Amino acid sequence: MNITRRSVLLGGISIPLLAVAGRGVATAAARLPNPLIVTVSGVGARADTGKLEAVANAFSSAGLPIVMTIKMTGDPGDIPGYSSGLAQWIRQSVERAPNAIEFGIHATEIAPADPYLQARQAGEMQAAFSHMINAFERYKSKAVITALTLTTNQPLQSLQDAASMRSAGIRTIIRLAGTQDDKVSALPTDGGYWTSDTGLVNTFASARTSATSGNGTAALTAPAMLAQNITALAAGSDPIIVEVPFAALAGLSNTDVADYAAGVARAVSSAASSGAVRVLSAQKLYAQSRDTRRYVVVRVDDLRVDMDTDPSHMAFVRGLIEAGYPVTDAIIPAPRTGMLSADERCKAYLRSMFAERRFDIAGHGWHHTPSELLGNSLQKDVDLIRDCMSEIYRTTGKLPLTYIPPNDDFDGNTLDAIAGAGTPIFAAEKGDLRWFSGLDRRGILHVSNTVKFESAWTGDIPYFSEEQLFDYLGADNDAVFCIHPDTATTPEKKQVIRDSLARMSSEPGTTLVNFAEYYKAVCPAMPQAEHIRQARADVSVKDWRKPDPNQVEEDALRADAELAWTYFDWGAKNFNDMAPATAWVEFGKQTGYPFTTMWDIGSNILAAVSAHRLRIIDQPAFEKMINRILAFLGEGDFSFAGVKLPNTERRLSSKGGERDGFDSADVGRLLVALKILDSYTAGAFPVFKLVSHWSFGPVLKDGEMHVVSDTGKISSVQENSYAGYAGRGYSLWGEAISPVFSTPDPSNDMDAALATIAEVQRRGRIATEPHVTEEIELGASSHGRLIADILYAAQIKRFRDTGILTCVSETAMAGPPYFTYQGYQVTDDGGTFPVDTLKTSAPDKAAKLSDALRLVNSKGAYLWLAARPGDYAQKLVAYVRERARMKGMGFSAGVSERTGKRIEVTDINTNGVILESVAYILSGRKPLLGQGEA
Repeated sequence: MNITRRSVLLGGISIPLLAVAGRGVATAAARLPNPLIVTVSGVGARADTGKLEAVANAFSSAGLPIVMTIKMTGDPGDIPGYSSGLAQWIRQSVERAPNAIEFGIHATEIAPADPYLQARQAGEMQAAFSHMINAFERYKSKAVITALTLTTNQPLQSLQDAASMRSAGIRTIIRLAGTQDDKVSALPTDGGYWTSDTGLVNTFASARTSATSGNGTAALTAPAMLAQNITALAAGSDPIIVEVPFAALAGLSNTDVADYAAGVARAVSSAASSGAVRVLSAQKLYAQSRDTRRYVVVRVDDLRVDMDTDPSHMAFVRGLIEAGYPVTDAIIPAPRTGMLSADERCKAYLRSMFAERRFDIAGHGWHHTPSELLGNSLQKDVDLIRDCMSEIYRTTGKLPLTYIPPNDDFDGNTLDAIAGAGTPIFAAEKGDLRWFSGLDRRGILHVSNTVKFESAWTGDIPYFSEEQLFDYLGADNDAVFCIHPDTATTPEKKQVIRDSLARMSSEPGTTLVNFAEYYKAVCPAMPQAEHIRQARADVSVKDWRKPDPNQVEEDALRADAELAWTYFDWGAKNFNDMAPATAWVEFGKQTGYPFTTMWDIGSNILAAVSAHRLRIIDQPAFEKMINRILAFLGEGDFSFAGVKLPNTERRLSSKGGERDGFDSADVGRLLVALKILDSYTAGAFPVFKLVSHWSFGPVLKDGEMHVVSDTGKISSVQENSYAGYAGRGYSLWGEAISPVFSTPDPSNDMDAALATIAEVQRRGRIATEPHVTEEIELGASSHGRLIADILYAAQIKRFRDTGILTCVSETAMAGPPYFTYQGYQVTDDGGTFPVDTLKTSAPDKAAKLSDALRLVNSKGAYLWLAARPGDYAQKLVAYVRERARMKGMGFSAGVSERTGKRIEVTDINTNGVILESVAYILSGRKPLLGQGEA
C-alpha cells in the first residue's frame, strides 16, 4: 500500500516510460514495472574501502545502479573529511564511473519534527558532504556533486516531516525498515511514499527487502529470499527498496562481501529481466516523477545608480520580465556616483518593476568596492550591510530577502552582520563548498551554487561558451544563473545569454525562479526562527536611522534632563538629600511617599552621576548628595544567617517602618549603580567599604540569586526576568554567579537564539527594564540584546497593527494598584502585552482593569531612544515630551493609552532613567560604566 500524495507519479502506473522520462508521450499506455532502488546505507567514516569496492563491483558488473549513503552526523571524527581514505575512494569512484553510484547521506535519526531544526541538520550534513566529495579542481568546470538522497532509520514523524530538508538540496528521503517506533502510525508495511509541500519525497522501505529484515542484529537475508520478496512486492504499485546496511557486512571477509553482494545483484537482475521491476537510482526516479526537480534562480547584478550603465541594465531586466522570466535585481545603493534615495530615475524604475509579479530585489554591497567586506571588524560590516539594506528599504518600501557580497568576497564577520540584519538568504560563489547550499547555524539560507558566463575578469571579460556553462550548471542541482548586463558588450554575448535562458526554461524538470520564489518553494514555515529574524530586520534595518545629532535636539534633551532633575532637587530639599519613591500633588502641594527601595537608591545614585556629567549640578551639590546616600545605606541593614544585607525597603525619616527582607534584583541594581559611581569618581567615595560590610554568601547559594521574605523564608529567583541584569551587579563586585541562561551566545547563532526565546517564554513576561537599562549602563549582554530586539519589534508591530503607541515597563500608578508590571509575553504564535495587577479571581475584570492601566512608559521611551535610535523611538519620545511633563516635578510615569493624558504621579525611577538615557546619548552612546568624570 502507499500512503497517497501522488502529486506527480512515482510508482508503477499506466503511462509509457518515455513519457515519464520526459521524452514524449506514446499513444498506447501500459503499466510500468515497479521502480526498484538498491541502497547500501550507513557507510561510516572508517569504512573498509575494500569492502566498499567489493560491493560496488558486484552491482556495476551486473549493470545495476545503486545508492550509497554516507554517515555525515556525529562527532567530527565520525564525519569523513576531504583527505580521508573514504573520501578519496568516493571521488575515484565518481571519476571512474559517474553514473554507477549515487552517493547520498545517511542519518540514523532525523532532528525533531521542527522545520528549522530539520533544515539545520540537512544543511550541516550537506555542507560536510559537499566539501568531502567534490574535487577542488573538478567543480571549476563541471557541476558540483551534492547529496540528493538521504536514508534514515527513523520513521515518519508527521506528514510534512523533513519537508524543510529540501532547502539543502535533498529531494528524496528513504525511510529504511528499522526497529524505531512508528509513533504516528503512518508507515506502510510494504512500501509507499509521501510527497511534502516542498516537493521532497519520503519513500518507505519494506523489511522484506532489507538484507537484515529491518533488524540490524539479524543474520543476512539470503539472496533467494530477497528475490521472492521482490517478486511479491512487485504485485503492488509502489517503489521497492532493496537495502544492504553496510554495518551488517562488518563481520565478513572481503570475499564473502563480494559473494553476498553478487547474490543480491543477481536477485535484482532476475526481477528486472522478468519485467517486474525497473532498477534506477533515487534521483533518477525523482527526476522522472516530478514536474520540478531543480530550481534555477535568475539573478541580474549591478544596478549601480549610474547614468552611464543604468539605462541598458534597466532595459535588459525589463526585457527578461516581458519575456516571462523571473528576475532578482541586485542593487548597489550607494556607489561613488550617488545614492539610490536621491536618484529619481532609479526610484521610478523600481516602482514600475514592483508591479511585476516575478520581479525581486537583493542588496549587493554598499559602494561595491573591491574587497568591501573582507577583513573588517564586525561593527564595520554591520554598518555596511545595514546601510545597504536600510537605504533600499527606505527608498523602495521593500526589504530585500537576499544579500549578495560584492565580488563574492566575505568572511565570518560578514555572515554575522547579515544574520544581525535579519536577512534570510545569502548568495555568493561556491567557495570551498562548506556552505553553498543549506541553512547554516546563523539561520541564513545559502543559495550559492552560482554559474555565470564570465570566464575571467580581465581585458574584454571573456565568456564561456553555452556548452561550457551548461556543463558547469549540470542537470540536477539548484543553481543561481548570474547575469552581468555590463559584460554583455557584443551582440553575440547578449544572444548567448538569451539562448541559455531559453534552454534552461525548456528543460524538463527545471524551473526558473527569483530568490523570493525559491525561498517560498523550498522552505516551509519556521515560525519561531522567522519571529527572531523579522524582529532583527524590523529593529536594525526598517526602523533604524543613523543618529544625526543636531543642536536643536541636543538642547531639547538637555531640557528634558533638567526637568527630570527637578524631582531630585525637590526630594533633596524635603527628604534630607534623598529622593522618595514616588510623588504626586495633593491639596495643591507636591507630596512624596517617604520610602525607598534599593532599586530606587540605585536610580538616585545614577541620576546624580548623570546630572553631574551633564553639568546640571556642580561638584559640591554632587558630593553632598552622594555622601548622604552612602551614609543612609550604611545606617540600617537586614540581618540574615548571621550576615548583614541591604534591607528591602527603608523609610526616609527617623520613624522607622522599614520592610524587612532582602530583594536580590533590587540589590543587583544598587550594586550596578555603586560600581558606576566608583568608576566615575575614580574611587573618591567610600563605596568599596560600604559594599564590603555586606556578605552575600547566604543569598547566593550555589551561585543562584535568592530573595528573603520578612519572615526569613528564602527562595531562588535565578529565572526571574531581571536575573541577567541583577547578576551582573553581583559579578561586578567579585561575587560568583551561575549563568542565568542555559543557552549559548545567541547573537550569531539561530540555534541558540531559538533556545533562548523558548527559555524566555517559559520564564514569563519581559519589559524595557532591565534589558535596555543594562545596555546603557553596562553594555548589552548577548541574551539581553536579543530580548530587547524581540520586545522592541513587538511594540512596533502593535503600533502598526493598532495605531497605538506601545512602550511597556514596570511603573508607578496614580491610584490602586499603585504599581504595575507592564510587559510582553512571548507565545508560540507571537506574543501578548499583559499588565500584572493585583491578584483577582475574576479574569474578565482583571483584563478590563489592565486595559485601563496601560501606559506609554515615559522612561522606557528615553531608553529606546538611547539604545535603538530609530523612527519609532523618536515617536515615543516626542509623544512623552509633549504629554508627560510635570512642571517642577519631572516627568509623569507615563501617558494613558486609553485617554492620551499623563497619569498624575511621578517617581524616582522615571526621572532617574531619563537622566541616564540623556547622559548616554550626549556622551556618544557609550555605556555609563567606564565613563570617568567629564
